Amino acid sequence: MTETESSFELILSTITDGVVVVDQLGKVVYANRSAELIFERGALLGKDLAVPLHPDATFQDINLIRRSGIGWAELRSAPVTWNNKPAYVIGVRDITERKENEISMRQAAAVIESTREGLMVTDTDKFIVRINPAFTEITGYTEAEVIGKTPQILRSGRHDAKFYADMWENILNTGHWQGEIWNRRKNGETYPELMSIDVVKDSAGRICNYVSVFTDISKIINTQSELDFLAHHDPLTRLPNRLLLMSRLQHGIQRAQRDGKYLALLMIDLDRFKDINDSFGHVVGDELLQLVAGKLLVHLREIDTICRLGGDEFTVLLEDVAGTEDAAHVASDIIRDLSEPYCLSNGAEVRIGASVGISIFPGHGTTPEQMLQQADSALYQAKIEGRGCFTYFSESLTLAARERIDIEVRLRRAIQQGELRVYYHPQVEIGSGRITGAEALVRWQDPVEGLILPARFIHIAEVTGLIGEVDDWVLRETCEQGQRWRAAGLPPLTLAVNLSAYQFLQGDISDTVAQVLSDSGFPAANLELELTESALMKRETESIQILNQLRGIGVRLAIDDFGTGYSSLAYLKLFPLDVLKIDKRFIDDVPAHRDDMEIVAAIVAMAHTLRLKVLAEGVENELQLTYLKTLGCDQFQGYLCSQPLPAAEFEKLLKDRARVY
Repeated sequence: MTETESSFELILSTITDGVVVVDQLGKVVYANRSAELIFERGALLGKDLAVPLHPDATFQDINLIRRSGIGWAELRSAPVTWNNKPAYVIGVRDITERKENEISMRQAAAVIESTREGLMVTDTDKFIVRINPAFTEITGYTEAEVIGKTPQILRSGRHDAKFYADMWENILNTGHWQGEIWNRRKNGETYPELMSIDVVKDSAGRICNYVSVFTDISKIINTQSELDFLAHHDPLTRLPNRLLLMSRLQHGIQRAQRDGKYLALLMIDLDRFKDINDSFGHVVGDELLQLVAGKLLVHLREIDTICRLGGDEFTVLLEDVAGTEDAAHVASDIIRDLSEPYCLSNGAEVRIGASVGISIFPGHGTTPEQMLQQADSALYQAKIEGRGCFTYFSESLTLAARERIDIEVRLRRAIQQGELRVYYHPQVEIGSGRITGAEALVRWQDPVEGLILPARFIHIAEVTGLIGEVDDWVLRETCEQGQRWRAAGLPPLTLAVNLSAYQFLQGDISDTVAQVLSDSGFPAANLELELTESALMKRETESIQILNQLRGIGVRLAIDDFGTGYSSLAYLKLFPLDVLKIDKRFIDDVPAHRDDMEIVAAIVAMAHTLRLKVLAEGVENELQLTYLKTLGCDQFQGYLCSQPLPAAEFEKLLKDRARVY
């Protein structure tokens, strides 16, 4: 080897780029040390590299498949003469690290461009040098509008100087900050962000940039706010719920104690709401509740708390009232306002009413729970007194409420344990004096108190839903007893059973009656079903349909307590009735008062005109009976004949009277 060749070899062995010479077949005839390191194939002499050769010496990048994995090399080739033979010299530079950096940069750029989080990069002077598309989407600012500006253009004004000073102190001390911050969009809207800011340093450890990544969390905040709202408010009316009411009531009691003022709690129940809800459906019912809530909000003060407890029950908390009379005035206004007609979206115009119970502090309860309970007791009394009125709480109401609860518990047990009884009140044909029927009346034979009359438990049964079980039991027991009397050979009797409004309007009463008659064998013609005017008038059209279904079964139909309700001839003539019963209150003062005599005479004449039989209730003396005879009244019922009797005693009375006649 010549000195020149030695020098050339020394140079090639020391440079970092690889140099390879291959013959025309691609076999390596020379390779320096750097080439062997780049290709990771040990001694390259005599091996085939299988790399492309370009006589025009163009640079190109190729993949290197090496033991350590796939790499990248920058390649340049050119023809040469080697050992007097044609060959190619190949220059090889390992660019794997550069290529990997480029790929990482492209991937990072793609992530930055596609992420839904906003990104902002500033220099050390806090001037914006880069943003991503999500930044524009969130803030409304384009790249041209913010590059070269500072992030102060985003400030909302909600944070003071100390907030930003603390934030930057944390960034400079730890290299990082994360938290919630309010910023302002280009359109002026402020919004909450979850933001993180990180320091970027160069290879020498000097700060070169700040990177901020942020997410718009306004939807999350709004959702959380809505959840917090719904935890304390009714979702339908948006009024405070029971939880919020109890909190404000507790605060109101404490404030009233401190300031020596009055506080009133009004509990409101909507009258006839259930009828509208059942007739038009729950969607219309919900609309009506929203209209009621709107009226309450309009007519009451901002400091008052209006709450929906559920169903059709609302409460009003009146703070800072001068005295108990103020609560009465508000209650009267509420009753008047809620009684006005409502125009619904389905085109119907409806009317409801309201009953109100009032509890006062100081003087009644001392805790939220006591005041709510006492207002509820007063409301119950208001509904008993006829609805459409208000009632204050009193201790006697509390005692009555406790008795109602006790009776409800015992009544449930009484139904299960067979403590109910049917008593029979004779009905007498005036012309012949014979007992032709009886009204079935329920009694409760309590093992401790003895016989309990219906006045003490029927209303409780109605408000608790037990009335359906009581009614069904009385109907079945009466029909079974009537069939036993028939089997014993007693004269035919018409047995009258009262139907409550609850039982009548359930919709399946005709099926129930048909089933009981079938099971007992009692003839339909001997069963008379009595209904009050109020029950029939609740839903006139539906009532007529149900009455026709019952008439189709073959039972007799009677209207009870006539004259105490609507007394509308226009409706009465539409009902397929057989008997009209004159209420006892009109008979009591006959013949002492001419007005009552004339009313009774008019009712008898009207009923006969409509081809109805007439039965007078509450006849207690011969003078009353004599007057009814002169009018042509058909039957009477009352203590003049007998008080209501158990089945065995009624049977004995029936046999005794039969022997007389």
